[in-house]
Amino acid sequence: MSPSFQQISEEQLPELVEWEKLCFPNDPWSDKMLRTHLEFHAGYVCLDSVVKGYALICETPWEVEIFRIATIPTFTRLGVSTSLLNHLFTIFPKKDFFLEVKEQNKAAFTLYKKVGFEELETRKNYYPDGSTAVIMTRKTIS
Repeated sequence: MSPSFQQISEEQLPELVEWEKLCFPNDPWSDKMLRTHLEFHAGYVCLDSVVKGYALICETPWEVEIFRIATIPTFTRLGVSTSLLNHLFTIFPKKDFFLEVKEQNKAAFTLYKKVGFEELETRKNYYPDGSTAVIMTRKTIS
């Protein structure tokens, strides 16, 4: 079965809180952060019979910033994040994309390169643990 995608509703906040804890056990966003995000921005899930992953984004008139993209741990290495990204590219075909990723997160870095992101710059000591952020962008494909 091929996955489907839907926008996350505020009614799904309790599940989103749980997904965050599963996907980011060392740094989950709080209930308040997630609630605020959904109030002002958007999120999308990839699912078939169950949710397999999600993305939290911020759309501006000229770009889409990806704040979070995650695969539920039992579904890793199945192309869930790739499917989510490709879906976002379809929803926002005329917008550039922007994200940051920890320099040492090689799996994410490889994924983003594979779907067309390029390195823009690095920010040393960006994260609380002192690690470097790589800022990446994917320009609109004309």
